[in-house]
Amino acid sequence: MKKVVLSLGSNMGCREWFIATARELIENRVGKLERMSSVKETKSWGYDSGDYLNQVVECSTSFEPIDLLQVLKDIEIELGRDPETKTKAGTCDYHDRTIDIDILYYKGVTMNTPELTIPHPQIQNRPFMLELLDELKKQR
Repeated sequence: MKKVVLSLGSNMGCREWFIATARELIENRVGKLERMSSVKETKSWGYDSGDYLNQVVECSTSFEPIDLLQVLKDIEIELGRDPETKTKAGTCDYHDRTIDIDILYYKGVTMNTPELTIPHPQIQNRPFMLELLDELKKQR
């Protein structure tokens, strides 16, 4: 089993429910949740929109990174996330979402592919994420 750190975010509908349900589905489909940060409300990042609820969780998984990504995408779709739109340059537009689940870290893995980059490339640009990750560290 490998340790993986995920971020959860929601800024649509009943945000608390989406975060809690995502945690439940992750535990049922990915692996046991071992540590969780608090849930923090933050301003949207990268575009103007409603505030997000964010949380960082750590779990153990037997999935390889690309397979894990697919399981997480399936959870997002199940919870009502619309497929991401693309700009003409091929990059993702930021948009409101019922749930967003990102892989921040996957123990022992560094990768940069068109589908997935580990560690997550925007961690250092999101102070709220650094705060939540610090909470996880303090739980050890």
